[in-house]
Amino acid sequence: MKNKLLKNKLKVITNSTSFLDRENKNLIDNELSYLADLAYPKKNEDELDEFAKNYSEDNDDELNGLYAHYNIVKKNVNTKYRNLPEYKEYRKLWRESAVNHIKTEFPLHLDIEVTSYCNLACPMCPRTHRVELGKWENRMMKLDTFKKIIDEGTKKGGLKAINLNNFGESFYNKNIIEMIDYAKSKGVIDIMLHTNGTVMTEELAERIIKSGLDRIIFSLDSITKEIYEKIRVNAKFEDTVNKVKTFYKVRDKLNSYKPVIRISMVRMKENDHEAKNFENFWGPYADEITYTDYRNQDGLDKVDRYTKKRKENKSYACPALWQRLTINATGEVTACCRDAGKRLTLGKLDDTDNNLSNVWNGKSLAEARELHENKKAYLLDACNGCDHIRGMIKPENE
Repeated sequence: MKNKLLKNKLKVITNSTSFLDRENKNLIDNELSYLADLAYPKKNEDELDEFAKNYSEDNDDELNGLYAHYNIVKKNVNTKYRNLPEYKEYRKLWRESAVNHIKTEFPLHLDIEVTSYCNLACPMCPRTHRVELGKWENRMMKLDTFKKIIDEGTKKGGLKAINLNNFGESFYNKNIIEMIDYAKSKGVIDIMLHTNGTVMTEELAERIIKSGLDRIIFSLDSITKEIYEKIRVNAKFEDTVNKVKTFYKVRDKLNSYKPVIRISMVRMKENDHEAKNFENFWGPYADEITYTDYRNQDGLDKVDRYTKKRKENKSYACPALWQRLTINATGEVTACCRDAGKRLTLGKLDDTDNNLSNVWNGKSLAEARELHENKKAYLLDACNGCDHIRGMIKPENE
């Protein structure tokens, strides 16, 4: 079709080519094809369609090998937003940055801790250990601070996704709905947050669903009262189950497919025997079910909770260094969302317009990337305290 249109436009005579031999005709066709590509360049959208058609993250061993601690066992069947051209472009960049270490102008993803306060004391959580040691600050991010972060990322055009928590329970920030709404109005494609589900109400559920949130992840870990309340300390099993069901029913009542509901389990010795029935129990109220392997991220957990042996891998190059930054409620900007001790702090929030861009393109992060690429990540204290590098971090008394 391209050649035909161009022939008409260039007034190429096609009804007098009987004298041309086959070779010359092929030469003309090749030339027309070249000119057609110039006149009708292949659109980026077409390339993205081709990428999406032939690519599956599920089958991408190279990418999934970088996230080996994480497994989705039930997939969301309603993928409307994932078919949008801008979402496809984002996921293509996500893969390229992780696998090929392509650094974008601004991080694709920000983990924004809107509060460092949490109402639970889960024994596997780094926050719990630091609270017990008196080394934790409870802070609440101001709405103006959040807006400044979003403004910088979207003006740069690089920010595609945000996760609205790190170690705190996001719904304790009274501005959380306005934060979601603001980020979506500025063009952030993928907005998600994790929650323990304990503060959910029907009214809050309706506000969340109408806010533009793309994904909500309920961290629940169990299917029985005894194990759940042993892991999710200060929560009541029956109460949380009812609140998760309420959220699902409200979304159904509003005839909405977003936010996508994911229910997650951290697999540990305490609950591993329940894993086989976890999907059956929670599946009717979720679009996705995930398992995450327990990780003693900073070595402060004094109980061995590992369910399987993990080998040391000092050559591991963490994809996060090319994909994301973490902004803590206390103001520190860190390279890793699991760095509760803020050992790889890259900078702090300030009033400048290019605050996060300067951190992202700064010397500290560049040096960290270089060490990871040269298989020397273990020389960084924060990274040497990571299960991806160390394999298994057992309590010191073992």
